[in-house]
Amino acid sequence: MQTYHYNICGLTVEFPWKIDYFPTSNQTPDVFIQFGVASPPSKEVMLYQGPYCQVAPNHFFLSIDNIANFMVRDGNLITIEPQGNIDTDSLKTFVLSSCLGVLLIQRNLLVLHAAVLKKNGKTVAFGGGPGCGKSTLSALLLKSGAGVLADNIAVICFDNKTTAMTLPSFPNIHLWQSTLDKLAINGYNSKKIRPEINKYVINIGADFVNTPQPLSSLCILSPWNKREIHFEQITGAEKIFQLTNVSFRTKITRGLGMDQQHFKHISALSNTINMVKLSYPQDWALNSTLINHIDEYLFK
Repeated sequence: MQTYHYNICGLTVEFPWKIDYFPTSNQTPDVFIQFGVASPPSKEVMLYQGPYCQVAPNHFFLSIDNIANFMVRDGNLITIEPQGNIDTDSLKTFVLSSCLGVLLIQRNLLVLHAAVLKKNGKTVAFGGGPGCGKSTLSALLLKSGAGVLADNIAVICFDNKTTAMTLPSFPNIHLWQSTLDKLAINGYNSKKIRPEINKYVINIGADFVNTPQPLSSLCILSPWNKREIHFEQITGAEKIFQLTNVSFRTKITRGLGMDQQHFKHISALSNTINMVKLSYPQDWALNSTLINHIDEYLFK
């Protein structure tokens, strides 16, 4: 079977199918994605069980009805067992979100739910829960001249005790059709994430920042019902609390037996970057004002 090698989060990942627009790699693969039998961990070693997943040290199992079973092992292998016809768009969605995030944690990297953008020489991560506006904000900043390192999964490593580096993920952002219509983004190729979902992958091409960047700030997004746009500095123990909140799948991290290492990572990050909380109205009429505030506060 022909395979394809791509550079994702600093790793060479071998896929069994081709992915358009992804940066290719000619290096020896670090990670292999293959079709096969995906099995859950035994109950004797399982540390966490959720509605769709079962987790043990170095072993993550995810089952999505009518799509596939997925198994992530040892930080270097993702096994896919499709259910029914193979739909590579749907498989890619889960491989490059839940499965990749878990694999990176297995590789002892810090993974955050955050978009990461670079502008005026500064790299800023924007973190928050579902619906807080990460992807919409990414698109707005993209239109204003920013480059994108990551849309939803931010991968952080530490070159030394004083520098946190953000690894580039993949050259796209994800937007719902309604958001895409309002933003009127032109000049980019787009495709549905999955056939049955009205959400699109926007391939950003040359606006993808494909080299690791030192992270200068983490901005916690906090939509509210006021008309004001307000920045608040985050200090002390609040940094640890906020970093825990935006960490990728903390229950799964615990199930992997990586709790202690995760705490070391967020403690190190809290000591190396600026952190702020951005409270803002999700009002399309104020988007230009919001971007101006962000430029002034974070990118200058």
